[in-house]
Amino acid sequence: MSFLALIISLLLDQALRHLENLRGPRWFGAYYESLQFLAQNRNFWRAGTGLLVIVLVPTVATLFVGHFLDHIWGGFGFVYSVILLLLTLGPRDLHAQVDAYIEATQAGDQQRAASLAGDLLGATPPDDSAARSEAITHAVLMQANDRLFGIFFWFAILGPAGAVLYRSTDFLRRMPADDNRSQEFSDFLDRLYGLLAWVPAHLAALGYALAGGFEDAVSAMKNFYLNCSKRFFQVNNDVLVCAGLGALRVTDEEAGTGRLLSALLLVRRAVIIWLAVYALMTLFGWVW
Repeated sequence: MSFLALIISLLLDQALRHLENLRGPRWFGAYYESLQFLAQNRNFWRAGTGLLVIVLVPTVATLFVGHFLDHIWGGFGFVYSVILLLLTLGPRDLHAQVDAYIEATQAGDQQRAASLAGDLLGATPPDDSAARSEAITHAVLMQANDRLFGIFFWFAILGPAGAVLYRSTDFLRRMPADDNRSQEFSDFLDRLYGLLAWVPAHLAALGYALAGGFEDAVSAMKNFYLNCSKRFFQVNNDVLVCAGLGALRVTDEEAGTGRLLSALLLVRRAVIIWLAVYALMTLFGWVW
């Protein structure tokens, strides 16, 4: 059932792309404002408790509603799963954004390309076209986890509640830093997000390796860990970039839209690989 819900949600995601603004962070922002006082505690553990309250309230509510609908009729629960998964994907379509950027770059529209790059990076992009494309290549490899793989994984584990848990945590860490939250709250949030993203990030990295140059990807990850001094919840993005670039078998001279397009295709192949694995797990009854 979960695999079917996932496939239907992905199809609806493509068919209803014009409605993707409905799944932006506005609903969570309004909810967060009502509990913002919990983010201002200067005690690490109390701040952590406040964070858990903020992310678990919508998660538990989602779980409760899902069980209630399943109790009435399983079809209601299935439709509910599809809708919740659809709302938690993205929130923007990564492939559409990158395709639009590549089109603008190839057309020589540097102003539009820079604007699209800023949306993808969430920051001011480099002025140099090659450096900008390289930065977006890294962003594609990293953001695929937040937009797709992380949601897939937690949906498979906990159903719609898992997808809401991951997206709520991701939304919260993307909130503007001027909301008076304490440093202790931010530190705990980084740990929680890193914990939730760790398994899907490494599965995505494995997907990159299987979809591209396996030996190069594994070698790049091994070299990263040999020289890594970060804590485990801080390495997710680095692992994704190392594995992705290794899988592409790239060199420094290959920066540009060509490498960016290759990275996008690599993500697509990795998604197909894990969807196939998910289908097999569903056939064997290993997921709900």
